[in-house]
Amino acid sequence: MASARPPAVETVDAEPAAETTRTLRTFDSLIEVRAFRWFVISMTGNWAALQMQQVVRGFLVYHLTGSYTALGSMALANSAPRLVLALYGGVIADRMPKRYIIQVGQLFNAALVLAVGLLLAFDLLRFEHLIVSAILQGISNSFTQPARQAMIPEIVGLERLTNAVALNASGMNTMRLLAPAIGGVLLAFVGFEWVYFLMAGMYLFAVVTMLRVPAEPIAGMELRPSRRAQRSRGGLTDIAEAFRYLRLQPTLSMLLVVHLFIVVFSMPYQRLLPGFVADVLASTEEETALRLGLLLTLTGIGALFGSLVVASIPSRRRGQLLLLGTVVMGASLLAFSVSTVFWVSAAIAVALGVGQASRQALSTVLIQSHVSNEYRGRISSVMMMEMGLTSFGTFGFGILASVVGIQVALGAAAVALLIVAAAVFLFVPRYRDLD
Repeated sequence: MASARPPAVETVDAEPAAETTRTLRTFDSLIEVRAFRWFVISMTGNWAALQMQQVVRGFLVYHLTGSYTALGSMALANSAPRLVLALYGGVIADRMPKRYIIQVGQLFNAALVLAVGLLLAFDLLRFEHLIVSAILQGISNSFTQPARQAMIPEIVGLERLTNAVALNASGMNTMRLLAPAIGGVLLAFVGFEWVYFLMAGMYLFAVVTMLRVPAEPIAGMELRPSRRAQRSRGGLTDIAEAFRYLRLQPTLSMLLVVHLFIVVFSMPYQRLLPGFVADVLASTEEETALRLGLLLTLTGIGALFGSLVVASIPSRRRGQLLLLGTVVMGASLLAFSVSTVFWVSAAIAVALGVGQASRQALSTVLIQSHVSNEYRGRISSVMMMEMGLTSFGTFGFGILASVVGIQVALGAAAVALLIVAAAVFLFVPRYRDLD
């Protein structure tokens, strides 16, 4: 069946004009939309497991290998599958109820972390097992992440999109605040395996609570063409149609290109942090675990504040605010890279969280605001594919850290991030003027 010509609509209005003059309501989507409350509860369990895993797996890799290249390789193994599968994951998200995709992925991730926990319990775990686990989780995320991003507008509608995306990010950042601290304490006192067993339970909690979210759109947003028509076409046809759609949407294409450059230089901090703490800010393994958990918790405090601010703002000057968040993160990362005093680094980590959360939330909102609903899953998958590309940047910075030191590598990433923000502000006025 021939694919339909993509619509030549440049933007999709995210919020009505009246929204900009309305009294700010930070928790609007949670109060007004019951299904969204359950979605956030489910995602909170999901994010708790992921944030805890960031602490445990990074520390475990560095414990086994003592290598920044190994940390970069782990990031590459986890993200590389998205380069191949993310676009097809978007096709699936546009064809099937997104709730089912998310739940299957959560079950799969529960099985993966349980398997790693058992290998640890029987003292059988090797670095190669972690690589395989990261690859399998990357495959799972290639399907679940586009569905998660595209599901929010179906639950709350476009008029609450900015608020809902920021509140969802708040749940993630709350877990970034709590989960690393819990993970660091468990690592120090009960061992790796019990953290992995706890993560498996969190994923199962997410599966059960997601059952309270309707599988079909509830915000008056119908998919076009119908799912039956979509299933009669090949996946490659749908992917080609999405790229034809992007060619007709210059603003959306611009948003995706800038998003790629920003995340390439902002991700190395998260992936290489375990090694940074071990080499620069701590002297023993127990101290490394506790300080890593505390740094991620403080980053989470800043991120929670940043995401709540985004949830409260009207739909004005969001392009400028996104670039401001990028500058905050770049400047904070530069200061973090030169600090060798833990408590100074801890204070800087709060500012890092503010910049990272505001950038992530506003980038997602702007992209989702400029895409038609029938392409939402596939465009979300392009974002996930970009995240896969960033793993090559992390791998490169990991090699750089092995050669010239972790502080120089993170400082270089910070400078590059500031250059990107300045270049977009000065030479891409259409981006900075986005509402």
